[in-house]
Amino acid sequence: MILLLLVALSAPTAAQTDYTLRAAEAELREGDYGRAAEILDSLESTGVVSPEFYLALGNAHYESGRIGRAILAYERGLRLRPGNADLANNLRYVYSEAGIATPELPEAAIIRWWHMLGAWIGTTGAYVLALVFWWLAVAGTVWWYLRRREMEEKRRFALLPTALLLALIGGGCFLLAESRYAAIHASTEAILVTDATLRVSPSSEGSVEAELSQGHKLYITDRVNQFVKVQLPDGRQGYVSLSDLEVI
Repeated sequence: MILLLLVALSAPTAAQTDYTLRAAEAELREGDYGRAAEILDSLESTGVVSPEFYLALGNAHYESGRIGRAILAYERGLRLRPGNADLANNLRYVYSEAGIATPELPEAAIIRWWHMLGAWIGTTGAYVLALVFWWLAVAGTVWWYLRRREMEEKRRFALLPTALLLALIGGGCFLLAESRYAAIHASTEAILVTDATLRVSPSSEGSVEAELSQGHKLYITDRVNQFVKVQLPDGRQGYVSLSDLEVI
């Protein structure tokens, strides 16, 4: 009786230990894509995610036939690590396999590098750097003001421009942190995770504008009850049910 009770108590613990990224990757290697997707979906709610996590999640959903959720995972991974080659290649492949055109304008090189720098430094790191550079700028300005009469001429004329430069670098770090935060927490882009009907009005009785397959990328412009007004990359607009999509 005691033995049976111990077995029963240990069973949930054993099940819980299987809910790890390593366990999901093992399931992927063994071809149990549904189980891998189940594990990763449960882990995503914890918030402990990474580009590698979303790569595995996207692969699991794709192999399970859930194209929309695969695209969603790859897009979320690219939010964390812009320019990641594996995520970008898989995303292009799945879009191509699904026959979904992605007529987005190419991103300028300087903007792409800006996003990659933000991902490398991180939001917190950029904020910290901004504070450090601003503190140095203020300290340099105060030092110049208090000691300007005693300083050598070259140092006196160099210190103030240096403080100004440090302040500008701090401002750049602050803008980098703000843009990184906005990129991660942007809530206007979404992916259809099921096939959906695009309607001209926010009602299930509204006229049909188009039938959309899962995986389409949409831009949310408004919300009305259980419907959202969206715009497609090609410019078409309409309403879809809130339950048909997931925000990136």
